Amino acid sequence: MKIAIDLTPLHGRKWTGVELYAIDLYHALLKTEHLIIPIFHTTNDIDKNPNAYIISSCNRLILENIKLSNAVRRIQADVTLFPIFPPPIDIYFQSISKIVPIIHDTAFIEYYSTLKFAAKYYLTPKYKLALKKANYIVTISEDAKNKIKQYTHLPVINWKENISANYKKENLVLSQDYLKNFGLKAGEYYISVSTIEPRKNLKYLLQSIRKELEVSGKKLVLVGRQGWGKDHELNLLLNEMKASILFTEYIPLNVMQSLYHYAYAFTLLSIEEGFGRTPLEAIACGCKHIIVSDIPVFHETLDGSATYIPLNKKEEAENLFLSHQWIEVKDNFKVPFDAIEHSIDFI
Repeated sequence: MKIAIDLTPLHGRKWTGVELYAIDLYHALLKTEHLIIPIFHTTNDIDKNPNAYIISSCNRLILENIKLSNAVRRIQADVTLFPIFPPPIDIYFQSISKIVPIIHDTAFIEYYSTLKFAAKYYLTPKYKLALKKANYIVTISEDAKNKIKQYTHLPVINWKENISANYKKENLVLSQDYLKNFGLKAGEYYISVSTIEPRKNLKYLLQSIRKELEVSGKKLVLVGRQGWGKDHELNLLLNEMKASILFTEYIPLNVMQSLYHYAYAFTLLSIEEGFGRTPLEAIACGCKHIIVSDIPVFHETLDGSATYIPLNKKEEAENLFLSHQWIEVKDNFKVPFDAIEHSIDFI
């Protein structure tokens, strides 16, 4: 089969979990017997694939609503995948290709009120149309699959997600020297890596860990870009706790590996995740204490190698942080480096 994959959103953006998934999926597809046609904007940001289709530089609205549709029609693939953003609206009515969006979670429905204007009135309608008009839906975990099925009559299949090979043991470049640039010491800080948006539940994390930081003197390192949602109480907490918090947006891979490895613990208390790759990145880098929210997807992906913090029970969460009674990562825990490759299956 001829498979096209929309990678146009990679250009000009800093890559987070969704973009990294798209790249991992593309590499997994290249290992199949199918002809893979990646669609890029302006330039191929990944490799030198001679089959790549390059859309010339243009305004993003024109790209996403006119040129991308035209490209899909010209390529005439059997299947076209959209792993980052939803498909253009007109594509369902004019394409011979099967249109398959990859929907990572249901935040666009369940956390609609927290979304930015563009996400509410531009992306969400596209996602909702995809749930009605696509040929089928691909997602990245069983938990996400079960949630998406509540909102569509279409088939939903789980292609899973994996962690980049950059985090394999043989590819780690670890040094405590990287910590010095941040004023950190090995084993003397917690780390949390995620986009800063309401469903990541940063306010609850700060409320839960505040006393522990005061008592132990440890730091909390927050790594992630600003997403959406403004919270006055969160901003107050960040200001009040600024002596205990180090906030940074993007960190080079080798530095990130070391920050994971030398952390006392990794923590992420999300309300909702489609998969949650950063706890697994931390495990791959050798972090022994993983502290996450007690939600189904983390039980699915971490398989008991984590301490689960209850949501909406601040006193209990606070006491858990103060107790230091963490479950250690199992010695035989298998980090999923090739899960996508083994789960791709076209309908």
